[in-house]
This record gives sequence, C-alpha cells and structure tokens, in this order.
Amino acid sequence: MKGLGLVFKDRRRRQRGSVLSGLLIIIAFLAIVVGSIMSELTSSFLVSRTLVTRVQREATVTSAIEVGIHQLQSSAAPAVCARDGRGPWFASVNGLQAVVTQSCTQIVPDLSQALATGSFSVDGVHDTTVGRDRYLVGDASGRLYSYAFGQVAPIWSITAGGALTAPPTVVRDSSFADLLVPISQSGGECSGHCVAVFDDRGGAPAFRCNAATPAVVRAQPGAETAAGTGHFPNYGFVADSGGGLSVFNVDEDSHCVLQVVASLDGTPAGQPLVFPGTVTSRQHDIITSDEVFIVVTGTRGTMLEHWRYSEVIATDKNGNSTITLGEVGSLAVAAGPNAVGYAASSNVPSIGARLMLAVASASGGVALATITVGSGPTYSMSPVASAVLPGGIARAPYWCHCPGQDLLGVGSTNGVLYILDTNLGLRWLYDGQANGRPAIVSTPQADANGDWYFGADDGYVYDVEVPAAGQQMFNAARFGPGGAIRSSPIVGGAANGCSAGPCLYFASSGAGSYFVQLGSIRIMDLRACVSAGGGSTACVASPRLWARVEVGSPSIVGGSGVYVQAWSYYTP
Repeated sequence: MKGLGLVFKDRRRRQRGSVLSGLLIIIAFLAIVVGSIMSELTSSFLVSRTLVTRVQREATVTSAIEVGIHQLQSSAAPAVCARDGRGPWFASVNGLQAVVTQSCTQIVPDLSQALATGSFSVDGVHDTTVGRDRYLVGDASGRLYSYAFGQVAPIWSITAGGALTAPPTVVRDSSFADLLVPISQSGGECSGHCVAVFDDRGGAPAFRCNAATPAVVRAQPGAETAAGTGHFPNYGFVADSGGGLSVFNVDEDSHCVLQVVASLDGTPAGQPLVFPGTVTSRQHDIITSDEVFIVVTGTRGTMLEHWRYSEVIATDKNGNSTITLGEVGSLAVAAGPNAVGYAASSNVPSIGARLMLAVASASGGVALATITVGSGPTYSMSPVASAVLPGGIARAPYWCHCPGQDLLGVGSTNGVLYILDTNLGLRWLYDGQANGRPAIVSTPQADANGDWYFGADDGYVYDVEVPAAGQQMFNAARFGPGGAIRSSPIVGGAANGCSAGPCLYFASSGAGSYFVQLGSIRIMDLRACVSAGGGSTACVASPRLWARVEVGSPSIVGGSGVYVQAWSYYTP
C-alpha cells in the first residue's frame, strides 16, 4: 500500500510538471510570435523611412533638373559645344541642397537637304568674284550647278560638255567675267581634255570655246590675283597632269587663244598662283610680266617653281609683240614625294607680305615655304619647316585664319584629322576610332568659330570642335547622304547668306550633293544630385537623375523650348 501511495504521489507531480512545461512552451511561442510581429513592425518602419528619404531625394533632384531646364531655355545656345560654360545651378528643396550640371553633347542641323543626284568627286568652289557669293560644283556627267550661298535651289545649271576633272575658276576684269571649267571630252576641239570657257557676266553662262590642253587638267586653273589693277586679268593659267603649263587669253573677243605653253619639271599639285610682275618701258618696247608659282612633284621630288610670263610690245610703227614663259627658279620642298596639294595663307600679294604655303604629300609629309613680296614687285622663296604625320594624305590641307591664330587642317587616310600651328606643331586632333576611322579623302575646312568640318569615306561630314582642355577634339555632329565624301565641304557664315549660323555644301561619290544649315538646336545632358550644400558640386547621396533634352528646335513653340528625350534615376 505504501508503494502504491508513492506511485500516486509521483503521478500528481508528473501532471504538475506537464502543465508547467506546456505553459512554458506556450509562453515561448507567444514570445516568438510577439517578437516576429515587433520585428516586422520595426522593418516596416525602417522601410517606410527609407522610402520617404528616397522620395524626398528624388523630388529634390527632379526640382534641380527643372531648374536646369529653365536655365537652358532662358539662355542662348552655345556656338561651340565643347566650350559651353553654363552651370552649375543649385536648388534647395525638402531641406536638402541639390546641384545640376549640364554638358552639350550634339549639334542638330536646322536643315539637311539633298540637292542634286549624281556622282561628285571634284571639289566645289566658293566664288566671291565680281560681287557674287555662290557655290559652284560639277558632277561626273558634266552638269555644273550654281547656288547662291545659303540657298538650296540652284540659280542655274548647265552642261559643261564633259565630266569635270578639276574645280572651275572665274577669270575677270572690270567689264567681264569668264568661267573656266576643266573637263574630259572625247572628240571635238578637246581631243579628250580641255578647259571649257563660258561667258559668265550674268544669268546662265553661255559657252564660248574650248581651250585644248596637252593632257587632262587635274588642278584648278589659275588667274592673276592682285590688290589693285592686274596686268593680264583676262588670262587663264592652266597646268595639266602631263606637266604642261599653258597660258590662254580668254577675252570675249579673243576666243580662247593659246598664248604659250611650257613644260614644268613634274606633275602639278595644286592651282598655279599668278601675281603681277613689273612693267618696264624701254626705248622701243614695253615689257609687262606676271609671276607664276606652282608646286610640282617629279624626279627631283617636290618643288615650288617660279615662272615668269612676259609680253614685249614694240612701240614702233610695227607694234609687234613677243611672248615668253620661262622658269625663274625653284625651291626644294621637304614634304616628300608625290605631293597632293597645298594651302596658302593668302593668294593676294602686297609689298612686304610674306605668303606661306603648306604643301602635303601622299606619304604624310607636310612642309612650309614662303613667298616674300618685295618692292618692284619682286618675289623670293625660302623653306621654313617640315614634319611627317602618321598615315597618308590624299588631298590638300586647309589654311584657317581661325579666331586668335592661324591653323592648318590636314585630313589623313588613317581617319585622323590633324590641326597644326604654323610651325607644324600638333595642336589638336580628332581620332575617328569611335566611327571606325573612315579615311579622310577630302580637304577639311573651318568656320568662323574655329569648328572644323571634314568629309570621310563612310559617307558623312563630321563637325569637330577644339576642346576646352587636352588635344582630343569633340565630335559635335555628323551628317551626310551616304557614299564616300570626295567633294570637300565648303563652309560659309552669316555674311554669306547662312541664316542662323554656319552652313555648308558638300557632295559624295555616289549620293549626290548636299546642304546643311546649322543653327541653335543642341542636345544637352543634365545631371542632378543631392550635394553637400553651400554651392558645392560634390554629390553626397543617391539616387541621382540624368536627363537628355533637345533645346531650341523650331518644332518647339518659339524655337526656344526644351524637349525631354529621355531621363533616368541612377546610383553610381
């Protein structure tokens, strides 16, 4: 019995222990549940606080972007994207300080207009003779077009009689103007190649005659340039690819009379420069001369040759005349063999002037030479400097009287544009790696702001700008019809009839001629962030906001609005 009593007592203890264990389990479970609920509430509070902070920051940077947009809308578009110094701007929202910065990323043309179909491989010219301001260009079919600069409809177009082989030239005096157009033509007066001469005094030019040359003409014909009255203003000086230098009288009553032809010491690499010489009176005659300078490349390398054209008119009753064309001297130019062209600082001589020529060769060499004008006038030549650029050169360089300094632009077949100073030191370059480095087989040109334009073999003309720092130029725009650009861009400004900024003409080997008008349309990138305050541009928190906007499009009311193209919050 005693044992049975002990068993009952133990059972009661066990029941009490089971109840206590259960109670403890329930309490532990409730603690876990309550802890979970409290953790969830704490997390929810933390998430809410994070969301509130994020919303505040997003609202702040959004307001900063709006401040930037207002500033862009109320200020003038930069002429040069790479040196756009506007901003930064600041805003204070939700107790936070924000900063917004901007960068100009692209120039958008006001107008990009195809002009004429056809294949163009010869450079056009910007003709400003006899008070005109026009763009002349011809295609492989022999069609020659004239455009009032800044306009897209031609003033006239004529058939030149054969495919153009070199840019045309206007020969003029006070009473007439003649247009000289080098062409290739089978049969007729040309015998395969000649210079077609047109009366260009008004309206569509009227054909006058063909001036036959010994070989095809690849260099633009020359004509006398002078600060005052010329000696032979109605003469054309034509250098052909066979090394012949011909002088024609293209006066309206003379019908393209060949005065004389002489043999150069090589193939011409550019237009003859023709300057007034002297007028000498002797007892029985008067000698009048012109001085001719021409870059040639041949067995002696690249040379700058000086020739003299003279007419001796007898003053006796017979009035006979004698005509001579002889070489005066030559200067070796260290550009290397196979010269492709030159650029001159000026083609109008004046007493005391020092004209500089930059001669380029196919091997990448560039050399400087000078022609010094003395009293008389007299002319002397001297070398200056030379350099070799990486890559080949296919076309003549360009001499720019750029803002603040003279510069040389040289395009290379390696796809790089080189900008040199007048000591041939490298100032800037544009490496076309981002575009596949298409070959530049055209002459570059610069506008009044110092922006450079060049045509490439990928069918585009590139607008590149001098950077605010460093040597790598900024690609502000590119445009074009497709087809290798072989007819170099010709650039003008407001003084030439370009309505809102620079405008340019160019043409391709397969997609015709083209016109582009640049104005005030710009693509801008805005970036805003929460800053340290006090005018600081340092970002201290995320998210940040990026927006790309178009400013100044004519499609926007007033032409000064802002169109948001894209935007995104981001964390670096």
